[in-house]
Amino acid sequence: MAIGDDNILDGLDLSVLDNLTTNPEKKEDQPKADGEGTKEESNPGIFNPELKIQEVDELPEIEDTPVKVDQKEENEPEGSVTEENTEEPVSEKSEASEVEEEEEEDGEPALKVFAQIQRDSGLIDFNDDEFEDSEEWLLSKVQDTINSKVEEYKESMPEEIKYLLENHEAGVNIYDLIQSDSKQQTYESIDKEKLADSESIQKRLVKDLLSINGFSQAQIDKKVARYEDAGVLLEEAEEALSTLQDVQKQQKVQMIEQQKQQKQQQVEAHKTWLSDLKTHITKKEEILPGFMLNPKDKDLLYNGITKLDRNGKNEIMRMREKDPEFDLKIAYLATVLKWDFSAFERQSTTKSTRKLADAIKSTKKTGSRPSRGTSKAVNFDTMRKSLR
Repeated sequence: MAIGDDNILDGLDLSVLDNLTTNPEKKEDQPKADGEGTKEESNPGIFNPELKIQEVDELPEIEDTPVKVDQKEENEPEGSVTEENTEEPVSEKSEASEVEEEEEEDGEPALKVFAQIQRDSGLIDFNDDEFEDSEEWLLSKVQDTINSKVEEYKESMPEEIKYLLENHEAGVNIYDLIQSDSKQQTYESIDKEKLADSESIQKRLVKDLLSINGFSQAQIDKKVARYEDAGVLLEEAEEALSTLQDVQKQQKVQMIEQQKQQKQQQVEAHKTWLSDLKTHITKKEEILPGFMLNPKDKDLLYNGITKLDRNGKNEIMRMREKDPEFDLKIAYLATVLKWDFSAFERQSTTKSTRKLADAIKSTKKTGSRPSRGTSKAVNFDTMRKSLR
């Protein structure tokens, strides 16, 4: 109930207000109500607002809902009226918690929400029914986007560059490809009708064809001189030009196909090697005697050999770079110890035995009394004999 209502003072004894004074400096003795003892205290007033409200045993019945008067707290000033706060506390929620609640209500995984944001930004592309709640799936979509952008970039390049890139990706050596193209273009650029104007070109064409057919340099020089003396050098050069153009095309195609096949064979051989290595490691219970392999160890071993970083190096290569004596340690294990790790165990046992023997000798001396906390029943003779 608000304080401004008319019936706020109903049921309260206000007789104590009759003797109020407007002079703050005047002091009077005010007797307490209900026959209680008097006590000298300052009268309440405007400058001394210590209005005491006396509670009554029963409140008169009123039509409205009765006002519940709470007991005053110990630290609350006398005469103060406590207003009941009927407003409910408003809980502040961060935006992150609201988003989480919305996700829970909608039932959408957080990864899917993130993926949808990336899709809206144009970074990835997928349909909602294709979504998989895994980081691997999201990374695969990112890789698909990268590959798509690379293909778009390649399509925007000139045909000559696209030709080189495609063959390079297929495993063809760019240097060999450029060299073969250069020879082919050289022969195709020669005009047969103008071939009669250059005797030097005629000789070069004839020599190139003879060289391809396997003739030696001495044999080539004799044949060219004979063609020149017989007056058939131009005819031989025209035939050589046509043959060289065809041969060069065939050699280029054969070179490309051969290198592509070699690349494919290398890829298949690498896949087979990876599969065999994985199977071999999986079946192994131990590689070094006494060191059992658990599944985690096997994964670390396989990844340390097969996983390459951006520089094309695996974990073993990186460890070799960090430790200058990496290969020397491997050589020591192979050549000196012969991969026999029992020497480490013997050396460790010997050191521990020596320490124990020294401790016994320093504790057990002739005629010495046992130290405090040591049982007299302890006999070191048996241990000493076992260490001899």
